[in-house]
Amino acid sequence: MPTLQLDPRANMVIALIWTVAMTMVESIAALILGLIPIIVIVYWSRQQQAFGRWLRLIAVIIAGWVMIAILTLDWQTAVQIGLRILVLAGIFFVFLRTTSPEDLGGALQQMGVPFSITFLLTASLQYVGVMEHRIRQIIDAQRARGIPLEPGWRALRFYPALLIPLLAQSFIAAEHLAAAMEARGFSRLGRTQLVVYHWRYLDTIAVGVTLLAALLIWSQC
Repeated sequence: MPTLQLDPRANMVIALIWTVAMTMVESIAALILGLIPIIVIVYWSRQQQAFGRWLRLIAVIIAGWVMIAILTLDWQTAVQIGLRILVLAGIFFVFLRTTSPEDLGGALQQMGVPFSITFLLTASLQYVGVMEHRIRQIIDAQRARGIPLEPGWRALRFYPALLIPLLAQSFIAAEHLAAAMEARGFSRLGRTQLVVYHWRYLDTIAVGVTLLAALLIWSQC
């Protein structure tokens, strides 16, 4: 996958800047402008299929909030809510696809962040992909049993067949992770890092361009 190979901390700052900007803007045009760089990065990194699967996972959430907004507010607010959720989900997707959890945790630990915090962040990000894989496995298994877990409102009543096994597997995975951490001496002192991360001019330029674009969108829209 082609990337700019930015410092993990730069990727995190860029994602935070764009998240704050897309949370503050209020116009539909600004949200559409905020979605364009995400789509460009997805196509440039050749992640269209993965992004499509990601959208299918959040489609029900977007549709639910849009319907609630249409019934209680107006259609313009409903479109804004739907676009905002889509943009924020896209930011999260791009961040996960361009920054490995190990690199992000190592860079933060190099800055002096306690290892317990960096490990929690790293493990959380790693399990996003693991949970996505397990969700697909559960859906395939339940479909083989005749349970229609297709995206949409008609399948909503069958979702407990997905959520209950996923919750059970999550508890089992957490128990196994805790045992593995203790077996590897999680609480010991004197840890060292294998990789040393360096903030370069390219990272500064990327963060600066992102901040400038966010300010322009916020001021114009």
